[in-house]
Amino acid sequence: MYNYEWDLETGGYILTTRITGVTKEVRPVFAEELKFLEMNKKYGWDIPDCEEPIMWAEGRRYMYRGELVAEAVGGGLYSMPVMKSVIRNLSLKPVDLQTMVLKNENLMNGLVQRTLRFVYDTYKKYEDKVGIFYVAFSAGKDSMVMLDIVQRALPHDAFVVIYGDTTMEFNATYRAVDDAKKRWPQLEWYTARAPFDATESWQKVGYPARRLRWCCSVHKTAPSIQKLRDIYREKYPDSNKPFKVMVFDGIRAEESDARAGYAMVSEGNKHAVQANCSPIHEWNTTELFIYMFANNIPVNELYRYGSHRVGCILCPMASEWYECVLNHVYPEEVKPLLNIVDNSTKKSFGSRQDKERYLESGGWKSRVGGKDIVIGENKITEIKKSNRILYVIKNGNYRWDKWMATVGDLVKTSETTYSISYHELSMEFDVRVDESSTLLTIPVLIKSKISIRFMYLFKNALYKAAYCENCRECMAECAFGALTITDNDIQIKGCRHCESCLDSSKGCIVAKSLSITGDGNNMSASNISRYQNFGFRQEWLELYFELGDAFWKNDRMGKYMIIGFKTWLKEAGITENNAITVLGTKLNELGVDMPATWGIIFTKLAYNSPIINWYVRKVDLNREITNDEMKILLGDFYSPTVKKNALSSLKETIRLSPIGCLIGQGKCEMKGKVITSITRYGWQEPDSLVMLYTLYLYAEHSDSLYSFTLSELMDDSDEREAMSPRLIFGVDAEILRPILQGLAHDYPDYIQVDFNNNLMENIFLNRDKKSADIAALL
Repeated sequence: MYNYEWDLETGGYILTTRITGVTKEVRPVFAEELKFLEMNKKYGWDIPDCEEPIMWAEGRRYMYRGELVAEAVGGGLYSMPVMKSVIRNLSLKPVDLQTMVLKNENLMNGLVQRTLRFVYDTYKKYEDKVGIFYVAFSAGKDSMVMLDIVQRALPHDAFVVIYGDTTMEFNATYRAVDDAKKRWPQLEWYTARAPFDATESWQKVGYPARRLRWCCSVHKTAPSIQKLRDIYREKYPDSNKPFKVMVFDGIRAEESDARAGYAMVSEGNKHAVQANCSPIHEWNTTELFIYMFANNIPVNELYRYGSHRVGCILCPMASEWYECVLNHVYPEEVKPLLNIVDNSTKKSFGSRQDKERYLESGGWKSRVGGKDIVIGENKITEIKKSNRILYVIKNGNYRWDKWMATVGDLVKTSETTYSISYHELSMEFDVRVDESSTLLTIPVLIKSKISIRFMYLFKNALYKAAYCENCRECMAECAFGALTITDNDIQIKGCRHCESCLDSSKGCIVAKSLSITGDGNNMSASNISRYQNFGFRQEWLELYFELGDAFWKNDRMGKYMIIGFKTWLKEAGITENNAITVLGTKLNELGVDMPATWGIIFTKLAYNSPIINWYVRKVDLNREITNDEMKILLGDFYSPTVKKNALSSLKETIRLSPIGCLIGQGKCEMKGKVITSITRYGWQEPDSLVMLYTLYLYAEHSDSLYSFTLSELMDDSDEREAMSPRLIFGVDAEILRPILQGLAHDYPDYIQVDFNNNLMENIFLNRDKKSADIAALL
């Protein structure tokens, strides 16, 4: 909200509305942190024993009365930071907090009053819409201030306080919770805790990672919402209203770019049954600490040792500094969870030092599934045939149909056959069960909006049954209370098919954490998001051909545009090491308006670009496909952000190049500037030499198979790397046959065919020729 300037008189700072003031996040530095860093022993600092802060830190730069006196560099789980720019032999004195608070009183009063009014107005607006208001309490600075603000703004019987005990808390945090209860004894306090400790869940589900943050749902959100359900039933036993709550949280924009984009009030953004209100969203840490010191609010001990946040003992999102402080100050508390990570990883190390380097560098935080941990396993194997799909389930935790009631009505029609209904769709399938496995045989459905959604939910129901560990996360998310999950059973009654319990990656946090493979798309997250969110634009290709090598330093495009387009050019075979290739020179001669140019480009991209390869293999012709359907077809291996970025690049390529309209690879439906759906029609009048080029690439990707039948050519599959003109362009056999006959007549040195009344359809390419020779003919 405000900037600040250092105040030499108090040793603190003064808030200012001037935009020239300092804008870095700041925190108080106490005697405990300075002694932890051994500033007294190593640098002769005279550190007073006092409750007040002594100086301030901007990130890891230590400021004493406006002067930089030290800077911490490095540090991690096992290593201490190196101190630089140290001024030696300082005689320190504490900050004059009382005077500092007085100097900031005017600006703080205005800020606090506006925040109190916002809390009250939001409460009145939602009073009749939600059943319970609550403060989410963690014993950190944000929730401490948030709690005090709310208890000042609202009647104390208008809300409850929920402390989410993740069982990954430091003892210092538990002490801070006790201090808070003593500070506000008149409030209604509750503790929400999962029915199992984190040490148990980490060993069953696999330790959390940056892209597998299941711990927040299982140990914080789900227990809190379940506790609120219990409170609601106790307070309002006769209520028939749908269960809905509003949380006052301490989320602030300063914490991250993502949180800066959050609205101060939102409904259902994170959880279907919960609305969020973030009254201190615009506050920064300078204002928070002034408020805490002015109102004698307890300060968690973690801050006194240098932690910039209060969080879990071991967190995949934690910084190296956080881990450095807490593993050195509280090693025995960190040890149990760190040992689980240590013992769970499959990686082998030459020495204990190598393993510690791996743990300290955060290598364990990057896992995206079960392949890197000893308990990872595939309980479900999907086998695709031409007209059916097989699902083999081994070692499932529950029977295959345990969650099918959430998909639709399931009926057993014979000893081994079942029928399931979903909206207007009905599917019959076969199930065989023996002692070691379950085999489901599913027909391949014609792709439609309904069938794509249905198969996504059906598969997720299988995953849930196979992997469910009764974590209760789904039960908390169900807005209608249709799920009852105990330690050893799951009951589904009164399901309204809202699909919220199924609508996530693999439908189950355990399945996502432990399964080893993706969905067979043969793409990695790094491959799929390599274009910086930009597509292959015709205008950029024109600019490249115009400028040549000077293109890489042109001022018409931004840095990331050039980085993204560099990848497209390489995958299209136009450049190699930023230099134009023979093929690129040929396409330049042809011109960027020629269909053949874009036919060659698209053929190369179909083989070399992961997202284009996925597009030609997975998106059917002559059917409109929406953004949501494309996200489903991309599978569960990728995060929502990766999917969004990849599809953004794909859609821009189709819209801003002739690939879409000229060669029929996508007609875009727009809503304003947003592409809402794409329909792929196929190339209606394909260039004959591009078809020949495609055939030679087919041969080069088929272990030099230069003789084949038309049927063999058209027999595409996910297992076959080589692709037919039908797969790449949507050119079927009826259109391709006369084109090949014409090519055999015009270019007999390159292709011969033996078509005899559709009885023999042999194609012979010249083994001495390559695809590059075909490009030269253009």
